[in-house]
Amino acid sequence: MKVKKNLTLFTFILFLAFSYTAHAENLYDIYEDVTEHDLKNSIILSPESSTAFINGQKVSAVQPIVKDGRTLVPLRFISEGFGAKVDFNSKSQYITIKYANQTISLKIGEKSISINGKLSKMDGAASIYNNATYIPLRYIGEAFNKKIIYLKNEKIQPYSLIIIRDIDATAIENLNLMRVFKFLYKGKSIVYSDRFIIVINENGHSLISNDFYTFEPFNYKEMFEDKNRVQLGDIWFKTDMSHFYLNYAYNTTKEFILYRVDEEITRVAIEKAPIKAVKTYLNNVYYLTRYERGILNAHETSNLKYATFNNGQWFSDYLGKPGYYYGFDTLGNAYNWEINSNGIFTFGYQRAGDLTSDERKKTFGQYRIELQSKNHQLVTP
Repeated sequence: MKVKKNLTLFTFILFLAFSYTAHAENLYDIYEDVTEHDLKNSIILSPESSTAFINGQKVSAVQPIVKDGRTLVPLRFISEGFGAKVDFNSKSQYITIKYANQTISLKIGEKSISINGKLSKMDGAASIYNNATYIPLRYIGEAFNKKIIYLKNEKIQPYSLIIIRDIDATAIENLNLMRVFKFLYKGKSIVYSDRFIIVINENGHSLISNDFYTFEPFNYKEMFEDKNRVQLGDIWFKTDMSHFYLNYAYNTTKEFILYRVDEEITRVAIEKAPIKAVKTYLNNVYYLTRYERGILNAHETSNLKYATFNNGQWFSDYLGKPGYYYGFDTLGNAYNWEINSNGIFTFGYQRAGDLTSDERKKTFGQYRIELQSKNHQLVTP
């Protein structure tokens, strides 16, 4: 009965956490893998929306327009978004823009544009629409020394997403981040996203996607062992602290990603080997990975890890002695492991190293692994 109550409580908490509509004010608040630095000096717009993102911050925008197959963008909005000073002479119809060491000038109704005195021709004249001056998009890049990325959506109109960024700010071109932009412009409620998954809320239901196209329900489900089926991802772990979700990035990095799911979603750890068990003690998360062909980097790690939350981020490290394998025997059978103030107690043995079978067997035993150190003691052989 207690298990049922806990599950009901978790479902209720999850519903409260994910039932609101997430209108992100900052992109780095919803996308785990970008920072303020990645988004600095960037502007994202859409011809389908009067919303834009400047340096990752959501703002109201003068909407780009598409005319005669050409995308036109608001000159003052973009110029001032990059911190430029714009001067418009209503009498002469000349516009002068000062940006860093650049001086840009052009005239309403004409195709000429001058950048530091160098004159060139645009493929369309600077024009006024809805009380704002527009010029063809491609010339913004040259004027401000920026790169322009077009994302086409031909079913709607030629360009559904416009990214204007610094030449070396490549993080913003992460394919899944671009898909997040599209979800935002479609008015989707994004709960969490990173380079592996996206979780959205629709009609009070949480949905998850690994490919950023197809979605399925995202809620706790109990794991049942099936000898005829190997399940590497889409696994939930329930602990006294919280619930944890294991995702397997099969289509991309082949990594195993552990998330904590409570009032919000946070990414706890990324591992190359399958995560097979998760426990919590005090404020830390402890987990066992299982290697099929030996421990990766065995001279500097083990398969027992812990993660701690500090300054808004999770940090993970290994426990015990490098080259040791805890919680499983040589046949892959799992052993119970207990955690208390004295440490972690479980079966272990030295798996790595040039040992004979007899030498390896001599390391078999019940070990006590210290909670946050690289030491262990053999309790019983």
